[in-house]
Amino acid sequence: MENRFERFHPLVSFLFYAGSLALIIFMLHPVFLIIGFLVIFAINYAHDRLKGIRSWLWLFLSMGLLITILNPLFNERGRYVLFEVGQHKVTLEAITYGGMNALSMLGIIALFVSYNVIMKPNKLLFLFSKFLPQFAILLMLTMRFIPLMKRRLKEISVIQKSKGITVSTGKWMTRVQTAMLYIQTLLTYSLEEAIQTADSMKARGYGQGPRSTYDFFRFRRMDVFAIVYLLIIFAGTLFGRFSGYGYLTIYPMMESWQLSLLDARTLIFYLLFLSFPLFVEVGAMVRWRLSNVTK
Repeated sequence: MENRFERFHPLVSFLFYAGSLALIIFMLHPVFLIIGFLVIFAINYAHDRLKGIRSWLWLFLSMGLLITILNPLFNERGRYVLFEVGQHKVTLEAITYGGMNALSMLGIIALFVSYNVIMKPNKLLFLFSKFLPQFAILLMLTMRFIPLMKRRLKEISVIQKSKGITVSTGKWMTRVQTAMLYIQTLLTYSLEEAIQTADSMKARGYGQGPRSTYDFFRFRRMDVFAIVYLLIIFAGTLFGRFSGYGYLTIYPMMESWQLSLLDARTLIFYLLFLSFPLFVEVGAMVRWRLSNVTK
């Protein structure tokens, strides 16, 4: 299924993902984080029917649970004690703070899953290769690092299983040794390929002069409107955040979760920014249905 959001100029897509990343980091309020995560989840559904999310489901569940648990485990600060384990106090503030950090991390991961669907490497190189070639290639390699390592690890696992070497069976110590063998093979494989890539790019003269691109993306009227929209909404959200809204103070005393009127206004700006790809997809779907009705 074609993504309408993918038709925009790469600058529009990059501004959206960069701005969304900044807002997820800045807006540390449970209501903002929960609604923001649901919006990003919906964006992933619209773009690839959660195919990317499903491939990282185990990481989502384990990381979310781990971050939520670790903060109450090592932090006893807080006024509202929920229960005690031995002499360790588990407070509402510690659980809330851990949950907020977990939601923030999960939102960032889900955002990068969507990023990998929309922002292909050629788009990133088109944006930065002429002005910041080293930054462009470094950013591109960083963005594709985790998916690439995961794919390589799967290939290594299949090859090792054909030799009868697996981490799913056997004694615990044997499985640990096998896992270390997997990691050693993965690192060796990645370093060798990195050297080959660097030699290839050096031989082709990357970053040593003007560079043309295979793909050429033209600015259209809708790209200009999209950039103006994103910049205005992003500025409005940041203004609300730096005015003290969209943030929940946890320590030394946790504030109420209830949103004030200005918090709600900041939340609306926040949603208008994050929901931009959904507006694009829904708008395209409505236009398509209306065009079929008129026919």
